[in-house]
Amino acid sequence: MKRFACIMSVALVSVAPAVVAKALENRAIFTDFVDRFYTKRDVAGAFAAHVALDYIQHNPGLPDGPKAAVEALAPMFARPDSRFEVKHLLIDGDLALVHLFGQGKPGTPGAAVADLYRLEDGKVVEHWDVLQPIEPGSDSMAMASAKPAVEGATTRNRAAFDRFIALLFEKGDVEGAYRQFVAPDLIQHNSRMGQGRDGAIAAIKGLRSAPGATFEVQRLLVDGDLAAVHYRGKLSAQDRGAAVVEIFRFDKGRIVEHWDMFQPVPETSRNAHPMF
Repeated sequence: MKRFACIMSVALVSVAPAVVAKALENRAIFTDFVDRFYTKRDVAGAFAAHVALDYIQHNPGLPDGPKAAVEALAPMFARPDSRFEVKHLLIDGDLALVHLFGQGKPGTPGAAVADLYRLEDGKVVEHWDVLQPIEPGSDSMAMASAKPAVEGATTRNRAAFDRFIALLFEKGDVEGAYRQFVAPDLIQHNSRMGQGRDGAIAAIKGLRSAPGATFEVQRLLVDGDLAAVHYRGKLSAQDRGAAVVEIFRFDKGRIVEHWDMFQPVPETSRNAHPMF
């Protein structure tokens, strides 16, 4: 066992520079894609520069391929009275998560959106999203003031988040996960949960107590003081389920702030892929 550990350590050290270089390259690609797409609203330019021709689409309202996405999104982003505001960007290896406020039509409450992308060989090759209309009178996109993440935060928070997710999703220990890793004064942006850790525990326990309820993790991302989980939630065996993204902010090793988005799985889809 010791010999195996030593071999693994040497292997990790030898590939570390390549891994770091690849991570930096992916971050640069994703950052430019997000800047062109969401900030400059150059949808066609962003897709032409960074999206593969065989782009896999998991949004049930769109077929595969970049052409369909550009045709659907470019007119909406071009409207001068529309709003698209990026709140958080997490980049972790070949995955990126864009958390944004979207308002395609003025006078509507808009939606909280999580766009999740996968990169392969320098191109964006796959997309998932979760869209949740914002309830009138709520402010699910608010953010508490936070200091920039310190060096090494990603590594430290990844270890804590992995343990948090294992307790919560694998063992189903809501109480243990939240008592160990979440601050008592949790800032909660889900208006149905109230504020604080105890409110979150009570609400999550209620959901998970439903007969036949299942929660299947699909993807995890950690970037600095932010972490996210993308999963499929079902409240019964007959339920088609919902796509869910939850975003957490860490401070000094504990989760202090939370956002989430929830979208039911529709009966039909314009592509052959699940929302997960």
